[in-house]
Amino acid sequence: MTLETDISCLGQLPLFRSLPAPRLKLVALMGERLKFAPGATLITRGEEPEGVLLILSGGVEMHGRDPDGDGRSFAFQSGSIIGDVPLLSGQTYLGDIRATSPVEALLLPKDLFFQLLQTVPDFSLAIARDLAARLYRLASHVLDTEKVH
Repeated sequence: MTLETDISCLGQLPLFRSLPAPRLKLVALMGERLKFAPGATLITRGEEPEGVLLILSGGVEMHGRDPDGDGRSFAFQSGSIIGDVPLLSGQTYLGDIRATSPVEALLLPKDLFFQLLQTVPDFSLAIARDLAARLYRLASHVLDTEKVH
């Protein structure tokens, strides 16, 4: 893909809609474009984040245990960001993350991610909203599938 295509693709993601064109260009230039085949492992449990992954197309799942076992999974779709939680909390990944379809992603180095958080208030707000939406989704899932005493 070309730089213009990457900038256009990023500009369509909810997290980046409010970024000005020069910032989108910086993200596209500094990010590393990655491709994964269905079933490929993007991230291994216990790994420390090198940055955040933006899922440009395709879908991935995080598996708490072996995906063939009785572990639970959490799905991420195109437009999702992965790695922000362990990066912000100083933790490692809680599970393996595997592609469920062909995936194109952009790896943003942690320095760039933190620079965007510190210098672009709209980006920080978009990250906060995305984190809150995922927390709400997780809480809803837990409350709907487990008995509450």
